[in-house]
Amino acid sequence: MANYDKEVVKKAADENWLAIFANLAPELRHAIQRVGRHVPCPIKGGTDGFRLMPDADVTGAAFHNDPSIRFLSNGFEVLMWLRNWSFSETIDEVGQALGLPTAKPTQTKRLELVVAHDPKKAKFYDGILIAFGKERYQFKDENELSFYAILRYRNNLERTLWGVDIERALAESGATYGDSITLSNLGRVPVTIVVEKKDKDGVITEEEIKTHRNTWEVIRIGETRLKSTQASSSVVKHVQVSNGSPVAVTSAKQAVETADEVSAEPIAAHQKVVPINKALAAPGWLQEAQQRAANVLAAKAAGKAYASEKIEKVWNQCVAFPSATAEPMRLYLQSRGVLFNELAKGAAADMRFHPALDYYEEVDNKNTLLGSFPAIVCPIRNAEGEIVTLHRTYLNKDGKKLAVSYKDSAGQRHKVEKVKKMMSIPDDMDVNGSAVRLGDPSCGGVLGIAEGLETALSAYRATKIPTWSSVNAQLMETFEIPESVHTLLIWADKDKSVRGEIAANVLYQRAKALGLNVHILMPSMPIPAKAKGVDWNDVLLSQGILGFPRVANLKSFIARSFATI
Repeated sequence: MANYDKEVVKKAADENWLAIFANLAPELRHAIQRVGRHVPCPIKGGTDGFRLMPDADVTGAAFHNDPSIRFLSNGFEVLMWLRNWSFSETIDEVGQALGLPTAKPTQTKRLELVVAHDPKKAKFYDGILIAFGKERYQFKDENELSFYAILRYRNNLERTLWGVDIERALAESGATYGDSITLSNLGRVPVTIVVEKKDKDGVITEEEIKTHRNTWEVIRIGETRLKSTQASSSVVKHVQVSNGSPVAVTSAKQAVETADEVSAEPIAAHQKVVPINKALAAPGWLQEAQQRAANVLAAKAAGKAYASEKIEKVWNQCVAFPSATAEPMRLYLQSRGVLFNELAKGAAADMRFHPALDYYEEVDNKNTLLGSFPAIVCPIRNAEGEIVTLHRTYLNKDGKKLAVSYKDSAGQRHKVEKVKKMMSIPDDMDVNGSAVRLGDPSCGGVLGIAEGLETALSAYRATKIPTWSSVNAQLMETFEIPESVHTLLIWADKDKSVRGEIAANVLYQRAKALGLNVHILMPSMPIPAKAKGVDWNDVLLSQGILGFPRVANLKSFIARSFATI
């Protein structure tokens, strides 16, 4: 059961999540500094599997490319995923990080430590505090939980120090992430701790246990350290007391009165909660990250309406593909083995043509207009049928893929590499789960799905089964299958990287879990030596429709599969 009022913690956490993450999850530093942009997963690593959402400082929300994780709607969910905490544990950790009073008197009694040591033998570690928290000792799964702190020395080397008492020492010092500190190991001392025990009837009682524990002291650089000549051979450190009275006291020449009790009174409804980033002096990098996040959020809000208006404008400027103006599009599809007349029967109602669409390329770190060119334009729709964004395939006037070059500031000439582009996605939309819809599966209940537009059109030409395009492997993994579909045919890409097969299998498992009939169709032709892979459009171009599974066999498979439901 949480020691903090969850509603109070939630309110206090709003607009403070970046500071909370910096305190409780220092491995998120890279993500904090690049809010809204992809960074390596803090658990699995990689290159771009994770990102904090643009409004992360307000909500703590994040997104993960792993379909089993996906959208983490708030900071509590992020910490629960990252730390494997329960919700109540997360509430307590966040409440403690924010410095909030507990909602009720804690059942764990305080204790008093008496440290008897030789000051000359104390071990001192000076450095910048770059990380701290609870983990399994030495980060090994088989060990028990302990508390750690990581210091970075002036030579940029780092040292990890372990000790249960470090948590208390840091809290008492007020030290936080990025502070220069001196961390002192004062040695092992006898302590009395209070633990909770549950009897056979489930009644919880408290028991005092005498043990020994390494004791630590933290001093922030700039504060005055007690000189060893001022200390006696016995130094008393008070950590906790029970009801204002010591649990156990060992005599010493110098005694210090017990620390003040932490208030056990809940926050009143009218009492203002001071945000952590305003109550505490945050390190410079965090302040900069918070400002960048605020700028990103403001820019997103300003650009949201603009992105939606631009998508609508481009789509309305396009013409239906049977138009005579769309000759470059007809020539391109013909070169890909797709029969233009067959598409006119309704398989590609969501395909349009733009005679002169602006093409931008990043030149010398600036988004530069290279010209206006013909383009095939298709809407990428979400599960509700709403247009999320537009996919564009740029062409030359002769129907070939766009071939244009440009010079950079150094005079070097470059060819454009990306002729297929997705327009910016409005901030309130999510492209995951979406697809380019080529045909309507609602009557027959059978739908094909492929990555590329040409691959999907090839499957449709060979089978006459409506086949949608997920555009890429990631969107195939997240594809939201319409409720009217009972059978899904996955026209997978065969890649040397196996990326296409992985995406197909992820979708396969999701479809099977929904109780659907599902079958993965993989090209049998080998991958050429210099190619990255082959897809079903390559099969169409090299073998024709005879390279595809026979329609009769497919229909038989579907019928048999459907009969087993």
